[in-house]
Amino acid sequence: MGKPLSIDLRSRVIAAVDQGPSCRAAASRFGVAPSTAARWDNEPRRTGSYAPKRQGGDTHSRRIETHAALIHAALEESPNMTLAELCGHLAPARRS
Repeated sequence: MGKPLSIDLRSRVIAAVDQGPSCRAAASRFGVAPSTAARWDNEPRRTGSYAPKRQGGDTHSRRIETHAALIHAALEESPNMTLAELCGHLAPARRS
């Protein structure tokens, strides 16, 4: 994943749009995508800041954590359970 573009560039693009040119013209001038310039221009009104948002992060563990108690109970019951057996054990709980 690439790094976010600098706050300096963001502020220059937003300043250019505020002076009158369209987002497309400002994007062309600074070498960014028109959609990026439009998003950057809208961000201060929406959130109060144009700083880059956090990138990446864990998006899967929260789904597993909701079933943590069932997983731990199944593994205590049968510690040598395979992944396929664990999935079969959890299937009825996921349907409800």
